[in-house]
Amino acid sequence: NNVLFMEVIEKEAEKLGLHALMHEKPFAGINGSGKHNNWSIGTDTGSNFFYPGKTDPDRELFVTAIACLAYGLCQHNEIIRCCVAHAGNDHRLGAQEAPPAIISLYPGTGFEEHVDAIIAGGPLLGYKAQKSSANPKASAAMPAPCGIEDRNRTAPFPFCGNRFEF
Repeated sequence: NNVLFMEVIEKEAEKLGLHALMHEKPFAGINGSGKHNNWSIGTDTGSNFFYPGKTDPDRELFVTAIACLAYGLCQHNEIIRCCVAHAGNDHRLGAQEAPPAIISLYPGTGFEEHVDAIIAGGPLLGYKAQKSSANPKASAAMPAPCGIEDRNRTAPFPFCGNRFEF
């Protein structure tokens, strides 16, 4: 499935006079697409459904889009799993890397806390993406700034700040 997808991408890029880079790190300082896809959903006016935004309407769109994505993954996880299930993917790095047997979505710790608040009866619009810092728990090291994304890519659908990976 990965090979077929990469072939289609390369042919379509060529039609547009572009080149599709499939190596994880084709050039120093420039990321390639590797064997995963970074994707988002947007409108023709530039609204990105997966950007947390700074206004209430943007945040409402973000929360709604994540809820729709989660629902879609729940309803169609078998077909999504089948798209990437083969021996090469299932046993990469000793089966410790995505895709695992369970398709899951991780939009980050802050959003997870917001969902818990909604379930407890809180408002839909209470989410604000806030960067934080990680405590290294070592006296010789300073706290490190953290984004809102899932930098460890702990799920097959990790959040990457304004898009998801798969």
